[in-house]
Amino acid sequence: MEGAAVWRQTEQILASPGFGTERRRRLLNYLVEKALSGEPLKEYAIGLDVFEKPPQYDPRLDPSVRVEIGRLRAKLTDYYLRAGDHAPVRIEIPKGSYTPIFRANGIQNGGPHRTRLSRSWKRRSKPAVAAAFLALCAAVFALLWPRFLPRAGGINSVVVLPFANLTGDSHNDYLSDGVTEELTDALAQVPTLRVVARTSAFQFKGKSIDIREIGRKVEADAVIEGSLAMVDGRLRLTVQVNRSRDGYHIFSRMFEGGPHDVGRLESDMAAPVVASLRPQVAVAKRNAPDPEAYELFLKARAYRGDGTRDSSDRAIAYLHQAIERDPRYADAYAALAGVYAFDAMNIASDPIEFANQAKAAATKALELDPNSAAAYSVLGVVDGLVLLDWKRGERQLRKSIAMMPQSAAAHNRLGLVLESQGRFPEAVAEMQECMNLDPLVAAPRVSLGLAYFLSGNYEQALRRFTEARDLHPDALIVHAFIGLAWEGKGQFERAMQEYKMVEAQLPAEARSYVAHLLAATGKHAEAMAVVKEMEHPAGETPNAFDIAAVYAGLGDKDSAFRWLDRAYERRNIWFLKVHPFLDPLRSDPRYAALLQKTGLE
Repeated sequence: MEGAAVWRQTEQILASPGFGTERRRRLLNYLVEKALSGEPLKEYAIGLDVFEKPPQYDPRLDPSVRVEIGRLRAKLTDYYLRAGDHAPVRIEIPKGSYTPIFRANGIQNGGPHRTRLSRSWKRRSKPAVAAAFLALCAAVFALLWPRFLPRAGGINSVVVLPFANLTGDSHNDYLSDGVTEELTDALAQVPTLRVVARTSAFQFKGKSIDIREIGRKVEADAVIEGSLAMVDGRLRLTVQVNRSRDGYHIFSRMFEGGPHDVGRLESDMAAPVVASLRPQVAVAKRNAPDPEAYELFLKARAYRGDGTRDSSDRAIAYLHQAIERDPRYADAYAALAGVYAFDAMNIASDPIEFANQAKAAATKALELDPNSAAAYSVLGVVDGLVLLDWKRGERQLRKSIAMMPQSAAAHNRLGLVLESQGRFPEAVAEMQECMNLDPLVAAPRVSLGLAYFLSGNYEQALRRFTEARDLHPDALIVHAFIGLAWEGKGQFERAMQEYKMVEAQLPAEARSYVAHLLAATGKHAEAMAVVKEMEHPAGETPNAFDIAAVYAGLGDKDSAFRWLDRAYERRNIWFLKVHPFLDPLRSDPRYAALLQKTGLE
């Protein structure tokens, strides 16, 4: 078979009715030309040469080349089933490859230098022919055998990278980010699959990093990536799953819908993605919410993590609008409960009121969806850390983890509830699990280090705090925690060096640490001056627990208990039982009474 025969066949295919667009014709011409000339075919080069992509084109984020190759492969199959059944040359594009192969009379050519069948083959002796045939079979088997293994064999962990927003409007980031998080949550329900937390996955947003490097950084066996695009007025959601150690392609699919169908597309996507990794696991298909309600829900999520009163108010407003639009939207109620719970623990002037609103929203979410892990998680943190019903809070959090075992947030919350009760081995285990699921963020290491600090294991606390600093050198507040560990070890000078690093740029955040160390080292006048500033912060509510700890260090028990009573009112009393800075108060009867009041004794 000559190269000319291949070209004649190519021309017949291109001239066949219904073959497709001009771009598809150009693509086939390009692939045949490169294959016959022996040039390697790369996805990036195809994108630039055929699809006229810009130089910054990233095949990992834009799957259009792979999609069009798949369509071309299907068209070739269709051609040979119909008009080309008796064609002298067959042109095929094997799955997982961009290089066409050419067949003549049922014999496959091995590449561009074998377009002519060798006449010497027929002249060989039978033993030589047999030996050559066996050698060829062995070579082909060695090359292709991995394709016949289970598609996702050995996949024990996965990371979902932020989906690329290809809609042309940066304001739609909340949509692509929301799809990422929804898919992460769906995968997190699989008990046998470790799913890297959203906060670590989003460390890669906007960065072009090889998936093998990503897999190594987060210890993930598979990497999921995708994009959300608007094509001819329709939404297009694409997703692909690749094995991280070698880039082996496990799964890909494209979903299309109307301009407001992102919720339905995400719901349609989750089940097949899970099945590609765990075929034996059936993920219940959830009813897609009202499209406008879903978009409002995603807008609310975009304000999460800011930690300000304004962001909370915006999130609450969006969620109320989503619920008004779709009164049976369980996830919106659960998210609303989460915002109220955050406010109750951090910024609300009346924590009990916000805790009750959180419980009401979470209860409604469970009424609509009894399997809402997020709702149980909110009930757990509110019951435990705000309403001080520690055992009930623990039960709710364990229910949440049973439903969504890979939730880093739920493990962290359970760890807080356990360490507040002095159950440190259990708390450390939960914090460790949180860190394993969220390996690229400083906060889980700080939480684990704090558990060690509260238990008196200052060496391990120092190790974890230092890891957090090395992971995020720009997180200045971590130096305050490193100082805590040095103070616990009795290395007061080193502790003050760390505190002063924070004080230089974040004076308000450093005051309590500096004041307690001044008190602990006998510099009472200086400590008193700092604690008086803490009692009247500009435009903020005083941190009653920290002020009480400084007074305990100064030996002023009356002032310490007065501020602990205020901390109880604010429900910032979690570490009453375990914080070493309160050791001077433990022999006082008022301390035992307060433990009883908070349910910690």
